[in-house]
Amino acid sequence: MTTYPSSGLIKYAPVIFSKKVMKLFTEATICNEITNNDFQGEITGKGDKVEIRVAPTSMNVNDYVINTDIIFETPGEEARELLIDQSKYVAFKLDEVDKIQSDIGLMNVFAERAANSLDIDTSRSVLSTMGLGAGNVGLTAGKISNSFNLGVAGTPIQITAANALESIVDLGTVLDEADVPQEGRFIVLPAWFCNYLKKGDLKRADVTGDSTGLIRTGLIGEIDTFKVYRSNLLKTVVDSNINLPTAFHVVAGVTDATTFASQVTKTETTPVENGFGEKWKSLLVYGKKVIQPEALAMLYCTKDAVA
Repeated sequence: MTTYPSSGLIKYAPVIFSKKVMKLFTEATICNEITNNDFQGEITGKGDKVEIRVAPTSMNVNDYVINTDIIFETPGEEARELLIDQSKYVAFKLDEVDKIQSDIGLMNVFAERAANSLDIDTSRSVLSTMGLGAGNVGLTAGKISNSFNLGVAGTPIQITAANALESIVDLGTVLDEADVPQEGRFIVLPAWFCNYLKKGDLKRADVTGDSTGLIRTGLIGEIDTFKVYRSNLLKTVVDSNINLPTAFHVVAGVTDATTFASQVTKTETTPVENGFGEKWKSLLVYGKKVIQPEALAMLYCTKDAVA
């Protein structure tokens, strides 16, 4: 009778699988590129709360008069709470025969699929939160000029090949007027928007800031002050506009505007009750919050119906 070793995979796989899923998830998700995740290591499970200290946006500037006392202010820190209120899991069964025949390679495949599925779910959620929480929106965006139309329900901005680049520049100016730092700026665009850009000036290296001007792993290049990312997970809504019903929430801002923290907190294996093999499950918990809405802008737009 042939016997198969099983203790090795059963004993070590939960830890290996958990770390592998988290590593692949962290590498894949766009959330880590467009949010502040400094608090990633401070969570252990759903229901955790992380206190985020936010420094004052400005300090008082006073006139100095010779031989008079100066006034010292005591700047305060505003604490904002990040609640780890989201929990997602992936679960699958692995037949004993498949496990023996496929070796550890099958676990790698499952880990990749699990990480990718978690990435899609969390990225869609985070991008939606950012779009809805942006402080620079509407028909009169621009803190100083109030002159930029970023679209509203019923009258979204119709994006064409001719105005795609101009719309990005407008978002940059809106952030400039809000005194948002240029360092760390990003914009996330749907694939069709990027299509317009790639056919135009974006393919030139002097526009993208890239020595090759090629599209790579979601990061396209740079326009104006933005790192440009491509994603199919931006929030979409059915707009009342009959000709252009699908509207997109294009988000732009800086990474400090939104906090995101996630952790694969537990991975378990249990035997299959009515068969031979194992059941696997991994739990991901995360939280997301816009903590500086003034540092985010949202373009409410649609794709040109005839382009």
